[in-house]
Amino acid sequence: MPAPRDLLARANELMATDVPRLAQRAERLVLRALFIAAQPEGADRDDDVRQAASRVRLAPPEPLAVISTQDARVMSEQARDIVARRGDSEAALGLLTRAFAADPVDIEIAGNLASLWLRQRPAQADTARQLSLHALTLPHAAHPYGRIKDWTTFAVASALTGRERDARNAWLVTLALAPNVESQCRAAANAYAMHGEPVRRSVEDMLARLHSTGRSQRSPLCEWAPHWAGSGR
Repeated sequence: MPAPRDLLARANELMATDVPRLAQRAERLVLRALFIAAQPEGADRDDDVRQAASRVRLAPPEPLAVISTQDARVMSEQARDIVARRGDSEAALGLLTRAFAADPVDIEIAGNLASLWLRQRPAQADTARQLSLHALTLPHAAHPYGRIKDWTTFAVASALTGRERDARNAWLVTLALAPNVESQCRAAANAYAMHGEPVRRSVEDMLARLHSTGRSQRSPLCEWAPHWAGSGR
């Protein structure tokens, strides 16, 4: 395995040059799913949203070199253990960054790096957004529509970078993909608890859609209006 310094150098190069290019292409593919989810009858078009989401992975593969799938997986597992046992998200971010350099086409590594980057570097949310877009294009048999976690990261990162429409519509995409809407209500509440006002509008719009279409399942997590509505954080 290359030295950690070499992997960090490659990761920096990937995120400065390749990831923005990949994200730009991915964004064009993602827009179709966002558009369908945004329609007033979107709750009745979940199959159309899923179909559009599945097409995000039909783009031709990019020639990103893989240094070591095995080493990347080891570092990814180490990062997960560090967070679970020590809560050291900063150390985990360094490990995941190097794992991404070793294998930039692993969907879990790319997506988890985007999520952790957003948590640790919210001021650099555009990088997390680009990484999440890249992750959404990566094929995986278990995630034919992309990982819901990556759509969620994309939604939050879009809100933090001032892309309110993308944020709102990405949340709506997650409603079509999630096995139950309560899980996304919890994700939305967690996003607001972590990032505050920048995500409020998109989260409220998602909850309003659930309420108007009768899909809230009477869950306290999906209540409308949300407990923060009409008040400051």
